[in-house]
Amino acid sequence: MKKLLLAAAALCVSFSPAFAGAGADDGYFKTSAVTVTSEETVTDLTDKDVFPVPLRMPQTKVVGAGAIVNGGVQAWNVINSGKPDASLSSSYASAIPGFSFNWANFSGWKKKEVVYTYTVTNLMQVDVIKIKYAVSFYYNGQNLVASREPSDPLSSLAQRSDAIRGHYITNFTVRPLTMNIKWGWKFSLNVRMSDPMNVGSADNPVAHLQADLNYIVSTPFSTNGSMWTYDVTGLGQFRDLTISDKGMAEKMAPELVAPELPAAPAELPSVNWN
Repeated sequence: MKKLLLAAAALCVSFSPAFAGAGADDGYFKTSAVTVTSEETVTDLTDKDVFPVPLRMPQTKVVGAGAIVNGGVQAWNVINSGKPDASLSSSYASAIPGFSFNWANFSGWKKKEVVYTYTVTNLMQVDVIKIKYAVSFYYNGQNLVASREPSDPLSSLAQRSDAIRGHYITNFTVRPLTMNIKWGWKFSLNVRMSDPMNVGSADNPVAHLQADLNYIVSTPFSTNGSMWTYDVTGLGQFRDLTISDKGMAEKMAPELVAPELPAAPAELPSVNWN
């Protein structure tokens, strides 16, 4: 009974008009600035790098020669209400040539990682949210095995030497590195992957993946969210499609963006009829 009364008292204090008015008036729950910074690194594989085992597809589905499939998962949570999701260790996406993928035949892998820092500063100049997360993936893996023995028990259309040339992606992950979230603020982040594509040729495939990161920022007075979009290829190309979007600032903090002035009309050239 005592615990119940204490909980009820705490609830009343938390949502009392006086508390709500103070939080809204002093600027603690109002955004002053939102900043995003990034740092990119490329490294060769080391002994510490471990390839995940591709998930198995249903036996009724056949993978044709040259097909690129996702050997991981299609969607997963990264941060739930300010805490790393429990399933992160097994959450990854890949763009590989079928599910009978033999890692031993591929070499030359490199790892690219882009670390982002997302910061929300309130009107009191306090960094109420500061999240550092890493987007990383392996790329450049190439099959350098010239031929296979016909008796190879793993031989299939999806792994013949003429079907697995190209450059592929594996272990695409998004993971939180550090999180600092002040009282009263919440942050959540989840990932949804596109289906793999071949942006190369039929003879020399180049895998492509696109990731949409949906995030939600909330306070006792508001809930806002948007999306960061990245795409990667088996050649190691990484593009932040959100930065190239002119509307990024408006999506993140519309009250901070001054309206664009209409462009001045172009001066018409003079015409000489003679």
